[in-house]
Amino acid sequence: MVDILLKRLYGLNALKIEKSVVGAGSDTYFADCAEGKFVVKFPSVSEMNNPETEPKLCEFLLEKGVNVCEFIRNKDGNFLSADDFGRVFHVQKFIDGKVYDMNTAPDWLLLKSAEMLGKIHTALKAYEGLPVGIGADFFRFMTPENALHSYENSLRIARENGDREIEADLLYRIGLMKNFPKYQFEIEKLTCANTHGDYFISQLICGEDRINAVIDWTTACVHPAVWEVVRSYAYAAPECADGVINAEKLADYFKAYLRFSSLNKYDIEAAASLFYYQISVCDYYGQYYSSAADNREIYLHQAVFSTRLMKWFEHNIGGITEDLLNISDR
Repeated sequence: MVDILLKRLYGLNALKIEKSVVGAGSDTYFADCAEGKFVVKFPSVSEMNNPETEPKLCEFLLEKGVNVCEFIRNKDGNFLSADDFGRVFHVQKFIDGKVYDMNTAPDWLLLKSAEMLGKIHTALKAYEGLPVGIGADFFRFMTPENALHSYENSLRIARENGDREIEADLLYRIGLMKNFPKYQFEIEKLTCANTHGDYFISQLICGEDRINAVIDWTTACVHPAVWEVVRSYAYAAPECADGVINAEKLADYFKAYLRFSSLNKYDIEAAASLFYYQISVCDYYGQYYSSAADNREIYLHQAVFSTRLMKWFEHNIGGITEDLLNISDR
C-alpha cells in the first residue's frame, strides 16, 4: 500500500518498505527507493497533533540552522497527502544516525540535548501561529479532582483485566490525588515558548558525538519552556530510569540550556513542581487502555515511568527546587 502511494503521489519507486516499531500512536514506514531513502509517517489523529504545520515549521528551523526533518512535496506541490481511506501522511528525507532508548543518554548527549533545546527556543521566538499546549486551560481542566475521576475509571479497567501492577500504581495515584499539594502556577510569569512539544531522547537522531537532527514536530506548540527542559532531562538521563533525579546533573543540564536561551527566576522556582504536577494529573494508564495502536505498550512504559518519578518527587520536591534555585543565584 505505501509503495503504491509513493509511486502514485510522489513518483518514487519503492524497493523495500519496513514499518517502524518506535513511537506511540503514529504509523511510520522506512522506504528504500530508487531515488533515495525516505520516511513515510501517518500521524495519529489527536487534538495535539498538527501535521499540516510540521513541514513549514521545519523549513523555518532549517533556515535558522537547526537540523530537523526535510519534507518533500507530492506531485500537486503539497507537503500533506492522503491515502484512499483519508488518512493524512507526510514524506520526508531519511536521516541517518542512531536513536538512543529512553534513559540511556551518554554524558555528551545530555549536554547536547539541552543545548539543542535552547537553540530551538531561541530560533522559534520569531515564529507565529503555534497552538497553546500547557497554558491557562491546562490548569483549568487538568486538576487533581479531574485526575482522580480518570484514575478511578482506569482502575476499574485494570481490575477487570487482572492487571495487578497497574492496579497498584493507580491506587498510589488515587491516594496522592486525594491529598495533592495546592499548586498555583502563575502562567503569565512563566516563560512560555514556541517549542517541539514532545522533545525527548527518542526524537533525536545522533551521530558519534553530535545530534544529526530533531524529528517529529507534529505536536509543536507553546509550552512553559522550563517544563520541556525538565521533561527532556528525565527521559534521557540514565539515573532517572528508576525515578531518581540527580540534582547535580539536572543543574548541569539547565546550565547547558541557558547557554543558548534564557529563563527567569520564577521559571526555575516552578520547574520541578510544574513537571511533577503535569505527570501527576495526566492519566497515561487511560491512554494505554484507550489506544488501538499496535505499539500501545509505549504508553504503558511511560505511565509506569512517570509513576516512579512521582514517588521520588513526592518526597524530594523541596530539595530539588532549592538546588535549582542555586543556579539562578550564581
